[in-house]
Formats: sequence, C-alpha cells, structure tokens
Amino acid sequence: MIKLAPISESYWLDLLPGVRVRVKPASVAMMLAAREAVGKVVRGDDQEDLELRTNIALVGELARRAIVEWEGVGDADGVPIAVTLENVDLLMGEWVAFDRFDTLYVTPALTRGAEKNGSSNSPPGTSAEATSTATPAA
Repeated sequence: MIKLAPISESYWLDLLPGVRVRVKPASVAMMLAAREAVGKVVRGDDQEDLELRTNIALVGELARRAIVEWEGVGDADGVPIAVTLENVDLLMGEWVAFDRFDTLYVTPALTRGAEKNGSSNSPPGTSAEATSTATPAA
C-alpha cells in the first residue's frame, strides 16, 4: 500500500556537526531531472566507473534541486556562502555530506513507493502449500 500524504513544506536535514540544509520535498520533476542526469552519464563514451558516476550524478542533481538554504557552510576563510549550484556541488564533493544526503534524502525518496506492511499478496495462481522434500525424522 502506498501512503499518500502531501509534503509541501521544506525541512531541515543535519548533514554534519554544525551543518544542516533545508530541502524541498522530492517531486516527480526533480526525480525525472535526476534520471536525465544519470542518462547523460550512461550515454557518454566513457563507460569506466559507470556505477560510481551514475550515483554521483543522481545524488548531485537531487541536491542541486532540493537544497534551498543551509547553515554552517562557508568558504575557505569560514565566511558563510550562499546556496548556488556551484556551492552545492562543492558541498556534495565532501564525502560525509554526500553520504548523509544520499542516506537522509535520496534513499527515502527512491524507496517511498516501495514500502510494504507485512507480507505481500501471493502471486496469481495456486496458493496450495508446496510438497515437503524433507525426510521425516525417525
């Protein structure tokens, strides 16, 4: 069962100690744009490290589209910087921030429709119990 509840409010994610980002909820448009970013990687000539590069493209594109504000992010001198596409890319270039964003934002967005409660229905056809192949105990 998919549980439908509109999520229209942005919300905060803690990425690192002292660093948090406010994100928009994942939308169909955002997911399609991220898919297109992955498609560009796949259609490219260089197929080396394809899985790695597609993951970077997916998470990076969603970060660019989702992050609308942040706290605790600054330049090399520690001066706070604005949320821009280039600065989001720099933030996602930091492994811990990338991994936390992937864990807290991307994975839930990708798995939202796949949630199941309890057992799934039996596939169409017989629901008869299978024959035991174990030898009875003596």
